[in-house]
Amino acid sequence: MESKKANLFVVGAMKAGTTFFTEILSQHPQIYLSPIKEPHYFINSLPKNLYEPSRFFSLENYLANDFPAPLHIAKVEKLDQYQKLFSLASEAHLYRAEASTAYLHAPESAGLIHEYNPNAKIIILLREPLKRAFSHYNMDKGLGRVKMEFETLVKDEIVKYNNGALPWNSYLGMSFYNNAINRYQSFFEDVLVVNFEDLTKNKTGTLNVISKFLNINEFTAANVERTNETKQLRFQKVFYILKQLGLKDYFSKIFSQNFRQRLFRLVSSNTKSELNISEQTQNDLTTIFNNESRG
Repeated sequence: MESKKANLFVVGAMKAGTTFFTEILSQHPQIYLSPIKEPHYFINSLPKNLYEPSRFFSLENYLANDFPAPLHIAKVEKLDQYQKLFSLASEAHLYRAEASTAYLHAPESAGLIHEYNPNAKIIILLREPLKRAFSHYNMDKGLGRVKMEFETLVKDEIVKYNNGALPWNSYLGMSFYNNAINRYQSFFEDVLVVNFEDLTKNKTGTLNVISKFLNINEFTAANVERTNETKQLRFQKVFYILKQLGLKDYFSKIFSQNFRQRLFRLVSSNTKSELNISEQTQNDLTTIFNNESRG
């Protein structure tokens, strides 16, 4: 299995277009993408606010019965399970890739990836820090994880930041880029930083940069449109209650994925949630991001 080790890691940031980007990568004949987009093998403990699997999900059952059906996220614990994700790659695939978004900020991930494959190439996607944090919040709100207003949460995180107690997996913490980038650059020779805004506004030019970085043929079938944009739900309080009561797991088990997707389309809107925060909070965040972020 040594020849089929993962050697390309898209390490985040979360809500910076990694799903859109990996869909483009998967079209390239020289790149094999893990069926589990985010296996999160190289992180000691994945915080519950980033991933809390359904009580009915079993990774062992997936690998035995459903592999290689696409799966967005999991927490792979064993090396043999992780290696299986790349077992179907062929000799034509110069790269075997995955895109676990928590790797960028989890302090141990860069070192663990380096231990596994010191010759791996790293791609980091960044997004304007406040937009990334707000998109992250909207995703969590849509999933029923939070109901508090964004500014209230952010004010609490600002206090924690000023007291040196802000967790890396917080909304603001995952929009701090400098230290995370420096950590990967200290471990790996080949690190490419790509801005989400460049990828969306100049897709062809950005993909040419990426193909040169990877020394592969140019992308010729990159006709993917963004499919992972956060939707505005019409009944968010109901989803929050269902999540807190643990009923969403039963709902997912009882009803098929096609039915759930149709229902989601019915209760969601393309109307984008507007970011409304006070001038003082905006100024505080500008100061913090100027200190901590590279966008």
